[in-house]
Parts: sequence; structure tokens; C-alpha cells
Amino acid sequence: MRKVVIVGAGRIFTKHYEALKLLSKNFKIVGVFDKKKSINLKSSKLCKTPLFQNVHDLIKKTNPDIISILVESGRHLEVCKNIISKHAVKNFIIEKPLDVSAKKILNFNKFIKNKNINIFTVKQNRFNKAVIKAKEIIEKKLIGDLFMISASCKWRRDQSYYNLSKWRGKRNLDGGVLMNQAIHHIDLLIYFAGDIINVSGYGDTRFIKMESENIAVASLKFKNGCIGTIEATTATAPRDYEGSITIMGSKGMIKIGGFASNKLEHVSNQSGIKLNLEKFSSNIGSVYGHGHVEFYKYVNSYLQGSIKKNQFDIPYAIKSVQVVESIVKSFTTRNKIVLKKFI
Repeated sequence: MRKVVIVGAGRIFTKHYEALKLLSKNFKIVGVFDKKKSINLKSSKLCKTPLFQNVHDLIKKTNPDIISILVESGRHLEVCKNIISKHAVKNFIIEKPLDVSAKKILNFNKFIKNKNINIFTVKQNRFNKAVIKAKEIIEKKLIGDLFMISASCKWRRDQSYYNLSKWRGKRNLDGGVLMNQAIHHIDLLIYFAGDIINVSGYGDTRFIKMESENIAVASLKFKNGCIGTIEATTATAPRDYEGSITIMGSKGMIKIGGFASNKLEHVSNQSGIKLNLEKFSSNIGSVYGHGHVEFYKYVNSYLQGSIKKNQFDIPYAIKSVQVVESIVKSFTTRNKIVLKKFI
């Protein structure tokens, strides 16, 4: 049984709480803290844990095996570094994105060098049945060589959402629609097609008041020669519409749809592959999906030693952040941005 504490109890907190409840044979929530007093009280009551007044008191009194950090995106690594500096915890689950700055991620990576720290960045959509099957089809070359891939994130976040907290919509804390929402889809593009070597894009802010963009489109060039696009917005009306991925290969194609890349909608190839698409699709009630349960299972398996390579650590997590930063940079320069390898 691994003891878990949760730092930050905002909008995504419920998904972590529900996942850990379902996995009660492997995990136990021993404490939670949020800097907002009303949320701190509410979440502590929900988890049936003592009320803690600060993060360090929480950790000192609970001695957790894992800390899940769910604070503002731009404070993820600041909070994690502060904890590592004062406590002996070695395992950290951090919500996406790992942070909103590749530079901050690099500095953090240097800070934890030789400290035997495990970082797991939450990318729950990789565990969707549709995504797993698509990855298998691609790796078996059943649709041939990839030549084009696209992602579409069309969700709804109105002014009331951005008014929930002062950090929402801020460039240095939220990062905008690409960093906060479409980061999942950019991660999947990289997961399917490999590293991206250059990008260019356009972004804008429409219909609401916020610092970052809520509308963005970009073109992408992959190392393997594949070209791609991403279109993302939180201005979809009147409700969330889709989080889809289309993958084109020399011998066939795949379409993953649904709110959160949760439905395998189309698979075809020259060999006439036939699949029961419903078998590889999941019905979900929101764009967050059900992947957090499988994500926590993965963390448990890794810590047990049955998985040897952590696919959610810093070298993987920094890639999607670097892509977003480069796209945003191209908004103003109007130039193609060439990406360099950081780690």
C-alpha cells in the first residue's frame, strides 16, 4: 500500500481522488492540501484526512510514498523543488504540462540530477483503448509509413471558467489553449509520429478576457518526414465538441475521435484489416476521460519494478512543452521555428 498526498485540489482533483479510490488496494490518500481555505477544508473532509495548514506540515506528518502535484501549471516545478529541498520523498506525480517553460524544466532536471527522483507527468489519454490500438497498428506498420497527422481540440471554456482562479489564462501560469488543453493532443502527435523538428502557427484571443490565446492553429514537421497540423480552441460553442487525431499512412489511415481521443472511429488499410471499433472505444462523461486510473496503475507497476522505463519522465514531458513554446513564439515572429534537442 503506497501512501499518497495531493497538493492542490482544483478542477482536476476529483479525477485523481476517484482513481485512487478505485485503486484502494494499492494506494491510500493520507492527506491533501490546497492554499484556498474553503477548498482545503472541503477536500480534507472528502478524503477523510486531517486538516493541514501547509504543505510541509502535511508531508512531515503523513510521510507519503508519492506526492501528486495538481497546482497551477506554472508552479508545478516550483512546488516540487521546494518539497524535495526539505523532505525525502522520491516519487512525484505532476499534472500536465510538467511546467509551462522548457527552461524551467531543464533547470529542474539539473536540480534533481543524482537524487533518484521519479517524475510521472500525467498524460492519461495514452491509456485510452483507442490510442493503445492505434499505437499497435502504427508500430506493426499496418498502415505503412506515416506521411500526415492532425489533431483537433475543440472544447468550451467560457469566461466563468477563466474567472474561477486568477491564474487561469495567464501566460506564465496557464500558458493558453495549446499548453493547458491541447497539450494532450500534441503529446499524442509526438507519441504516434515521433519528434517534431519545426513549427509555425497563428494564435488569437476572442470572445473572452484572458492574457493567453484561446484560438490556435499550427503546422508541424516531424523528424521522420511526416507533416502535421494542430487546431485548438476553448471558444467552441455551445459545448465541448471533439479531441480527435487523424493518422495517414502509405497503406491506410486511422481516425480517433470523441471528446478526449476516446473512440476508434475508423481504421482502414490495403490488406482490408477489420476491427470491432466499439471494442476499442470508451464512453466518457467529460473531456477528462477515465485514463487517470490506468495512469496510477502504471505508476504502481513501475515502482514495483515490472516496468523498466518511465515513459512519463522529464525527457518525454519536455517535448510537448517545447513544441507549444515554439508555436507561440511563431505567433509574433511569423517565422518557422526550428526545435533543438534539450535532453
